[in-house]
Parts: sequence; structure tokens; C-alpha cells
Amino acid sequence: MTSKGAPRSLLPKTDPALSSSASPSRDAFSSGGEGPSKRRCVSSACMPCRKRKSKCDGVQPACHACTAVYSSQCYYDIDSDHRRKGALKRDIAQLKDEIGPRNAILDAIRKGSEADVDDIVQLIRSNPDESWATIAESVKKINLSGNEKTAPSSYLEGELTEFSVKATPKSGDIRQYGHTSNLSLLADEEDYSSSAVNQLGTWTTVTSDNEFIKHLLDCYFTWAHPLYMAFSEEVFMHGMQDRKLKYCAPLLVNAILATGCHFSDRIEARADPKDPSTLGDHFFNEADRLLSEDKRPCLTTVQALAIMSIHQAMNNRDSAGWLLMCQTTGMVIELGLHRDQPGQLNGKLTQSEIAARRVTFWGYYFFQSAWAICAGRLSLLPRTAVRMEKPGLIDHLESKPWKPHGHPDFEAEQGKHLEQPGLRYTILFHCSSFCELVDDVVQMFYAPRDRITSRRLQLHHEKFQKWYNALPSALAIKEHGPTLPQIICLHIYYHNAVIQLFRPFIRVSFVQSAKTPKQICVESANKISELMSLYEQTYGSRRIGFMHTHTVMTAVIIHLVTISASNVAPDVFEQTDVYLASAIRYLQEMEKSFPIVSRYLKAIKGLTYKWCTTIPPRVEMAVSDIDISSPSSTFSNLPKGNSVSGRGGSGPSHVIDDRKASAPDILPLGMSRPDANGITPRIHSTTQSQNPAEQQLFWTPFPNDGDGVPLALLPPDRNINQNMDITSLLASGTVGDLPQLNRDGFTMSGDDEVGLWGVNWETGL
Repeated sequence: MTSKGAPRSLLPKTDPALSSSASPSRDAFSSGGEGPSKRRCVSSACMPCRKRKSKCDGVQPACHACTAVYSSQCYYDIDSDHRRKGALKRDIAQLKDEIGPRNAILDAIRKGSEADVDDIVQLIRSNPDESWATIAESVKKINLSGNEKTAPSSYLEGELTEFSVKATPKSGDIRQYGHTSNLSLLADEEDYSSSAVNQLGTWTTVTSDNEFIKHLLDCYFTWAHPLYMAFSEEVFMHGMQDRKLKYCAPLLVNAILATGCHFSDRIEARADPKDPSTLGDHFFNEADRLLSEDKRPCLTTVQALAIMSIHQAMNNRDSAGWLLMCQTTGMVIELGLHRDQPGQLNGKLTQSEIAARRVTFWGYYFFQSAWAICAGRLSLLPRTAVRMEKPGLIDHLESKPWKPHGHPDFEAEQGKHLEQPGLRYTILFHCSSFCELVDDVVQMFYAPRDRITSRRLQLHHEKFQKWYNALPSALAIKEHGPTLPQIICLHIYYHNAVIQLFRPFIRVSFVQSAKTPKQICVESANKISELMSLYEQTYGSRRIGFMHTHTVMTAVIIHLVTISASNVAPDVFEQTDVYLASAIRYLQEMEKSFPIVSRYLKAIKGLTYKWCTTIPPRVEMAVSDIDISSPSSTFSNLPKGNSVSGRGGSGPSHVIDDRKASAPDILPLGMSRPDANGITPRIHSTTQSQNPAEQQLFWTPFPNDGDGVPLALLPPDRNINQNMDITSLLASGTVGDLPQLNRDGFTMSGDDEVGLWGVNWETGL
């Protein structure tokens, strides 16, 4: 023992060979041996020592602490040490295995509809213990929006089949009742008047001239039927020849003849020979009489109602036509045409009847889709309710030649080269697929669930492009030789749908897109004009599908927007002059077939004088031929004076004084036209107009219309329908939720200068 107050001496290290314990022994030092060495570093401790947080010497198979001190089982888990290469490789492989299924789930969420996303989220939440791979496999089974629909096959639906369908033995037509109805359990006691069809002497009482009837049928099946295919031509002609009223009824025949009159130059096609607006009205009145006597729901009545609705629209009675389309939809639902019947009712429907039902439904679906986008209204039958397979293709029917009946060159030898395979059902199939995409856009605009974001618009556009790029080569525009008129119309309808998708947004641009909505609209409008030029050169513009009246008017509006801009390039101004003048000429020729075009022409003349400070020479000549002397003129404020000025064209331009500077609010807020020196005056004001109509942010050519699109929402205290009014986004006080607008992917930094809007984008003031 050391003396009191003296420092204690340091002991040397213990030799590791003399002791296996974690601490040195004093006995070794007292015996004069060598001091202990430093404890060696252990790279991996055993699992019991890790849990006890005790020191481990790492000896295998059992360490000293487990055997001598704690008398416990000793074991090692080398892979648990993530510093080792083996463990790191294992972790990387595991992450790779997980990231694939997770990316698949994210892609499904990104591409799916809102309903699909809800299903996927619910699937993930309801299976917390399932692996990502298992969840990804389950997601693949979910029927995403872009995939072809399949009828659901649940046990409950199978149990309720007997409550869902009812056959009516008196009429022979299938009636559809849902399982919530009790009518399917009752005997059919309705008595339908059938005298008009049972006492059949002739197909129509309007005329007995069989040659004229054949002429009108040829005109209809040549120019209207290939696109508006409400029924199978082969089944109809078979029914007419054998007088089978199930497929050919006087009501349907008169509806067809009424529409065929619009493509005939014969004076008998008019109910009043002196009034061109009465085309086909005598046949329509006969069809209407037959409908009032026999309103039973059947296949031919559905077909006739759809065709009658188009005839009414052609003759400038669009409201009456819309009501007929609504009536058609009700009958489609009652007959269950929108879904394949379970087991095809145990053989009650023949294969011919099944095929006829499919053709009728998808023809109707194109009718109602065209009505929705042309009239700017809700789709009458949303695609989510459709469970009907598309009709199949039959080679010998597809190769059946199409002939341009009624074309002035058809009887001559030079018109024979226009004959070509009709491709009727190929066109119907792809039209039906595109109509489903159009229906999604219509629902987004007029029955919105959420705000519209730039990404949602771009996704719809990508679906349009995917459909367009997947069209078979038979439906492409031919570089050499004639292209079927219905194929040209299909391409024009596509570009029209693109314009309708982006037209409300031509004053904004997208945050993540190289092209602005206005640029996309201008490109599509130019393409419509080019396709119309091809159609006119091949077939003329006298006989043309009714759809063209709407699509050409859509292109005209975009052309007017282009030439009304103050900064348009001279070459663009010149080209648009040609496109716009040609489009007006096309519509003037279409007016001979479709009286409703007179309304379009009056609107064009009014908009031209209202928007354009400088009217190009070709447009001025075309507009001057429009007769607006009718008291129903769309615009009454016509120019009182004019002067001559040149602008990019070869001839004089018509300059309008005292006119609104541009198309409705195409220019930025607070911006005026350039003066004589080309200088654009700026309006500096410390106060903004408190009238929302004066600060319209999103554009429509008809600003007084109430319909709109749901974008950045207004403050909650605004007493308006926030989802349907785009004219009040720049609302009083807050000027709309502009930061939210930017988060939704929209920006004002497109074609217009941001500063000219007079808006602080950070505060929304």
C-alpha cells in the first residue's frame, strides 16, 4: 500500500494471452508478468450482447460474455450489419424490387380518372399488410378510363338479373328495368296502336314517285349515313325489300327521306318549292304524324328519332332537334341498348338482332356526343353507363364500294375514280372510341367534379393524340387519290374537338408546356381549313356532312381571333385572310343544304365588324356577300363608315372606325390599340374595375353566355355558381384566386405581357 498522500503508480497493460476477459486482472501484475494489451476492436457483436448493450469480444461460435458471464445462448446475424457489402447489395436489390410496383401504382394514379384514383387509394388503405407487388397486381385489374370497358360480373348483379330485364311479347322488343323497379314483375298490359304499320300500303304518303324515293335514299346513304350511322344499311334494305317492319318502318323511312332532301337539288325536295328553308319538311311532318300515332319503344323508333333530330337542326330548329335527341336517349335507356343483356336473354335475341342493337346504340352515341359538343350541353348518356360492345368488322361489308350519288360528275366518266371501299364499320368503330374521349371533356366542362388544371387539359389532349395517331392507315388522308368524305370529316371533327378543349384558355399559357392554348387552337383551325380545301376540291361543298357546319364555324372564330390581334405577322395575316375567306365561302355554299348556316353567316359578319379594326381584302369580299337584311340578324350595329388601308395583303383592306378593338378580351386588361405611330398607349390606373364582366379572365366568343369552366374559384362569399361561371374569376375585391390559378398550372406569361394585365400576381390585387 502506498503512503498517505503519495500518487498511486500506474499498472502496465495485461497480456491478452494471459486473460480472455474484457478487463485486466490485478493478479497478473502482482506476479510480475507483462501488462495487458489494448482490447481488440470487434466489427460485429453477437445479437444478445447488442440487446444487453454489453461489450462483446466477437469470438465465434460463442463469445466470452455469453458463455462465462451471462450463461446465455450466443448467435450472430451478419446481414443485420448494413455496413457490410453483402447487406448493402441485399438492401439495394430489395429497393429495386419495391420501386417497380410503386412506379406502376403511381402511373396508374397519374393516368386514371378521378374514380380510378379513388379506387386505388382505397385499395392501398384497405391492405396495409400487403406488399407493393401484390397491390400493383391488383391495380392492374382495375379497369382504368383509357381501357375498354367490360361488364361487371359480381354475384349480386347475377342474382338480380331476373329483376333487370323484361321482354314485351306484344311488341317483341326488349324492355330494360333496373333492379330497383318493380315493373319487371308485372305482365305487359300496354296496348300500342299499330294500325299505321300493319296496314302498310306504301312506305310514305308524301309521294308515290318511286324514282324520287330511290334518289333520296341514295343521297342519304351517300352523304349522311356513313358518319351518322344510326342503323345497318344492309339490315334496313333487307327489311324494306321483304317488308319486315322490325327493321324498316314507315316512320324510319320518312325520317330518312326528310334528311336525304338536304342533299338533293330537285325542287320536290322542298315542302314549299319557293322556300329553301323547307327542305324535307313534308317528309318530316309525315314522320311526326306516324310518331304521334305509335310511340312504342322499338329499334326503328330510336333510329328515326335520332335522324329526325338532325333534320330539325339542319332546318334551323335546333331546340326542337335537341328535344328529339332527349326523347331518343330515354328510349335507348328503356330498351337497354346501352348494355349487352345478360346471357342475351337466354336466346331471345338472335345474332342479327344483337348486331343491329350494337350498331344502333353506337350510332346513337355519336349523335348525342355531336349534339353535346355542338350545342354546348351536358352529355345525355355518360360513358360510365355504357356496357355495350362495339360492332365487329365484316370484310365484305367493309369493301362494299361507296359511290358519290348526286355528285354532278358521278354520271360522267371523270367521276368514276371517286368510287372506293366504304369502310363503314371501321369508321363507326373509331368514331365511337373518339366520342368516349369527347364525352369526358364535355363532362369536365359542364358537370365538373374539381377545378380544371393545366395537367388535366394536357392529359385529355394526350388521349386525343393517342387516338389520332392510332388510326389505321385506311383512315388516313391520302396523298394520292381521293379520300372518302366521311374520313375527311372524321379528321376535321378531331381538330374541332382539340379547339373546343383549349379555346376557353387562349388568354393564358401553361406552366409546363412549350405551346400555348392559342397556338394549339390556331394550328387546329388552319388544319381544318386545309382539310376543307381538300374536300371542296374533291367533292365540292354543296354536298357535305352536317357536322361541317359546326367545325367550319369553330375554325372561323379562331381565324377572326388571329386577324384581330395587333401584333400578327404579315405572312400569318395573309394566310389567315385566305383561310377565313375560304371558310366563309364554304358556309355560303352549305347554306343551300342547311338553312341553319344563315345564323352562322350573320354572326360571322357581325363579329368581323365588331372585332377587326382592319378587315383583309378577301374577307371583306366574302363578308360583303352575306345577307343580313333579315330582322333576326344577330348583330344590328353595322359600320357607319370605312376607309381604305393596306396591311400585308395584295389588295385594299377595310378599316372599321368606332369599333371594339378586338375579339372579346383577347387583349390584356388595360391595353389599347396602337396609335398611328404604332405606339401602344398604356393605361395606368390605381383602381381596377369592380365589374367582373369587364375583367373576364377566360375567353369565350359569346361572353354573355352563362356556361364556363371551373378554374380558380371565387371567394366563398360570392353568391354565384363557382363551378360554372368563368366570367367572374377576376371578382370584386380579390380579383379571383390567382395564386391558386398558378398552382393549377396556368400563367399569364404567354402571348401577352404580364405587366399589361394590371394585376399583382402575388397578392391577387
